[in-house]
Amino acid sequence: MARFAPLIFAILFLASCAQVGSITGGAKDETAPQIQKTDLVSGTTNFSGNSVAITFDEFILLNKPTETIFLVPSDAKIEAKLTKKTLNLNWKESLLPNTTYTLYLNGAVKDVTEGNDSLMQFTFSTGSIIDTLQLNATVKDAFSNKPEAKVVVGLFDSLQAEKPRYFAKTITDGSVKLQSLKAGNYFIKAFNDKNNDLIIQKDEAQDWYFEPISIDTAFSDTLELRISAPLKANKIGNPQVLAPGLISVHVPEDSVLTKILYNEKEFAPTDFISAGKDSLLFAIGKTELNPLQLILNQDTLSIRYSEKDRKTKLKPKYIEIENGFTDFIQLEINDYIQEIDFTKIKLLNAKDSSEVKFEGKKNIQSFELSLASKDVRAFILQIEENAIIGKSGMGNSKMNLMINLRSERELGSLNVKLSQGIEKGLLQLMQKDKVIAESLLSSKTQNIPFQNLIPGEYSFRLLIDSNQNGIWDPINVKEQKKAESLIYFSTPVKVRANWEVETELDLGF
Repeated sequence: MARFAPLIFAILFLASCAQVGSITGGAKDETAPQIQKTDLVSGTTNFSGNSVAITFDEFILLNKPTETIFLVPSDAKIEAKLTKKTLNLNWKESLLPNTTYTLYLNGAVKDVTEGNDSLMQFTFSTGSIIDTLQLNATVKDAFSNKPEAKVVVGLFDSLQAEKPRYFAKTITDGSVKLQSLKAGNYFIKAFNDKNNDLIIQKDEAQDWYFEPISIDTAFSDTLELRISAPLKANKIGNPQVLAPGLISVHVPEDSVLTKILYNEKEFAPTDFISAGKDSLLFAIGKTELNPLQLILNQDTLSIRYSEKDRKTKLKPKYIEIENGFTDFIQLEINDYIQEIDFTKIKLLNAKDSSEVKFEGKKNIQSFELSLASKDVRAFILQIEENAIIGKSGMGNSKMNLMINLRSERELGSLNVKLSQGIEKGLLQLMQKDKVIAESLLSSKTQNIPFQNLIPGEYSFRLLIDSNQNGIWDPINVKEQKKAESLIYFSTPVKVRANWEVETELDLGF
């Protein structure tokens, strides 16, 4: 047995070595690379070089250096080169005299194994002193009022300047701190820098202070910025066929239509229907053409009108009133109503199938059935085939439809008292993110009733409607107008059936 001892020892030794060398997990490295040596220390004055070398305590990887390594003010373009554990930063430009700079490495270096990174900064001056002024700000979305992270807040030398003199990005709570600032007058802009070029693009959410702000030793305000995306150029377009008989076209509200041609013929005023603030509905009529051509001013629109579209039957759609008591039933169709025979339309009591009397009214693309009595609230609506004929020549299919109307006792009301009057305001009654009702305010408005509401929880939103156009307007840089203010009253008010609730809103902002 003695002659096998060395072999047994060797096997045990190898087994021991394999165990020591195997990867068993252990504690995860959660420490970012640490600086071991650098020729630039924060607080350095009279700096005159054009390079910096930083040596780390472990091997590192560079992470998007053109985006994560930058100098503030950005008077030089940094070039990064990695040699083993040392990061070399060089620039060709001459830095300005008597100026404080901060060099940022924002997640620029990661360790090789775990990918840990960190924010490193080096503040230095080309003069004999370090500037110590700072600016605090918060950034929110102008419409939702929620904090916005990763938004650039910059100080600009002029309103026309493309790139900021100083800048920093907001953190999760929307706050930001710009440090080591030189005293002076600056224009402040915040923007969502999607392409990381430090230049505000027209479509990026933004906010501007159009008047300069003086930053000095007495400045201590925390500024609030509210970013919004400017309105894009609003053009005529996006035509769609609503089969069988309508064309929907986006037409900006402020557009003046001086020329309307349909298939090379003048369009009759009775052939188009106003559908909203920024759209129009046009009646197709009887035609075998495909595509259709619509000319609005200088815009020529080609619209595909297939055989399937042409042969689509009319389908009356019930227009449900989401909030409120009604004593009529309204339905609409995708056509200009040419004829309607109300004798082919019946309303039955859903409980006993007895006939319910109504008075019919034809509108342009809709019709109403006004009820003779408020007692019945559940109906069976019966429409015979071809009771309705559209301008396209198509009629409707036979249909039965269940309709339930709310009674007054199922609804509640809300009376809102304002602590003070407010000019150019629009108070909106909200359920979650949906506007249920709204009321224009004036300096004399004290009480606002909202009646016939479905029971539930409601909140309020106040629009400071500066131009009194009834809608919220985002920033308009050309006219130097900031986004209109929206004030949220988040405490809910509960409405109960057959009950009037009173609440007061404090407008002492």
